[in-house]
Amino acid sequence: MGERLTDPFVKGLTCPPGKKDVLIFDDDLRGFGVRVQANGRKSFLLQYVVGGAKRRLPLGVWGAEVTTAEARKRAEGARGEFRKGRDPVAERKAADTAARAERTAEQFTVEKMIDTWRDLHLTERAESYRRRVPKELKAALKAWLTKPARAYAKADAIAVLDSTKAARGPVASNRLRATARACWEWTVERGDLDANPWASTPKPTKESSRDRVLSDDELVALWRAAEAEGQPWAGIVHLLILTGQRRSEVADLPWAELGDLNQPNPVWTLGKERAKNGVTHRIPLTRPVLDTLGAVPRQTGARLVFENAVTKRAPSGFGRVKLRLDAAMGEGVSPWTMHDLRRTCATGLQRLGVPVEVIESVLNHKSAKKGIVAVYQRHDFDAEKRVALDAWAAHVVSLVGAAAKVPKATVVKEAQEKRHRGRPKGQGLALDGQALQALAAAPGAGGKAIVAEMVKEGRVRTDNAKGGDPAGALAKRLDRLLDSIAAEGSTASARLAAMKRLIEAMERNHAARNSKEEMSE
Repeated sequence: MGERLTDPFVKGLTCPPGKKDVLIFDDDLRGFGVRVQANGRKSFLLQYVVGGAKRRLPLGVWGAEVTTAEARKRAEGARGEFRKGRDPVAERKAADTAARAERTAEQFTVEKMIDTWRDLHLTERAESYRRRVPKELKAALKAWLTKPARAYAKADAIAVLDSTKAARGPVASNRLRATARACWEWTVERGDLDANPWASTPKPTKESSRDRVLSDDELVALWRAAEAEGQPWAGIVHLLILTGQRRSEVADLPWAELGDLNQPNPVWTLGKERAKNGVTHRIPLTRPVLDTLGAVPRQTGARLVFENAVTKRAPSGFGRVKLRLDAAMGEGVSPWTMHDLRRTCATGLQRLGVPVEVIESVLNHKSAKKGIVAVYQRHDFDAEKRVALDAWAAHVVSLVGAAAKVPKATVVKEAQEKRHRGRPKGQGLALDGQALQALAAAPGAGGKAIVAEMVKEGRVRTDNAKGGDPAGALAKRLDRLLDSIAAEGSTASARLAAMKRLIEAMERNHAARNSKEEMSE
């Protein structure tokens, strides 16, 4: 059908029965046409071809938006643009896309960005980290939460860093910068933002790695200060000292991770979802740790060991408690943090002669195994960790004077040990399991120092019925015992094997002696 489009002509057009619509083009202006739909709607368009592709540019609805003459003028203008090499349809689509992107960008606020980062990127991090870090970031950027993330500029980031440094200190400002930078960088990599305003911000302060280690006297002061606090803080601080684990891992400790505490060699299994490095971690539980857990009142139905009865969550307020502990420890104590207890434990283990790889395993550090070793070496060091933590617990207990928490030694005479040839001898020493484990973990000056301390407290005795020099006898017998352990091998596994055989021999001798005494009675 060919005819010049006019209002009267368009008014009389109808869609043929059985069809959804029909296109009718103008005879005078090429490509100018009207689409007539079955529902009576009539809309103008301009049809043209660009690069072999057909385009149809909407020009408006007849009657409601434009007249036929107005639509014709629009078509003529579009054809003029087309002749200049422009593509009106493509330009309109690009404009629509930009408008939608603009609306989306306005809706992508700082708060939504942080939530997306938490929900999609932090899923492999520990639960406490996923909960704490986004919350802290939102608190620092409170004034920006409802504003578009794309509007956040470098100047805004520096202003927040400056205010945080003034209010909370330079280290806190460094932590904020690291967290915000990671969040924005992930968002940029996803394509949700074009730039990271934190990337080129100057670091608020230069940090050096901490080397604070609490001395033995400071450990005693802290132990007693924590005891005075009562539960849950006594239990939390004591476990931090005895296990060397992270603050959140101890404070958020669920009963389910402890399993059956009455079984031989109980273990705390820290789930990978709570571990900072995402690796399941087994921590052998020493006698002092079990005593500490036993002193914590267990609430009916409680999920956490240190659960708050009201909130049903882990205790909060570490900052206030830390201030009270500082005051109780006295003015002579240098500044320290809860995390320093972890370093103190590691340093103490090193002082006791524990191998580095065992210490790293106790701390659940990935740095212990790198490269091909990390791929093929799968030994879990469970036995070595137990020996190491037992030795450390014995040292801590000897410091705080909790003699009742370490079993009394059993006297095993040198003559009785001779019946079991081929085994390390007790050399006339009355050594209990704690002392033997200390020697096995640290067959040197560290182990001897621990046992010597136990002798002073009466928990380990020398068999000196005939008098003489107790200290000299102790030194000689310790040297002979250490020589016996050293003869078994120098590796941690060999030391452990030597210690186990020694304990077994001593226990059998003690049982035989008791049996013989009973028969004589």
